[in-house]
Amino acid sequence: MPQAGKRHGMIKRTNSQIRKQRGTTVMSKQDSKIVKSYMPYNLRG
Repeated sequence: MPQAGKRHGMIKRTNSQIRKQRGTTVMSKQDSKIVKSYMPYNLRG
């Protein structure tokens, strides 16, 4: 999933925070359960 918190207001973010938020990240198991609950066709695992 993409990094959160990069939609707007990047001027006020620190340079280190901008560097850390490049690219993608791995979703936590708790969040993946929430996302899978919205999926159709019994892809809920």
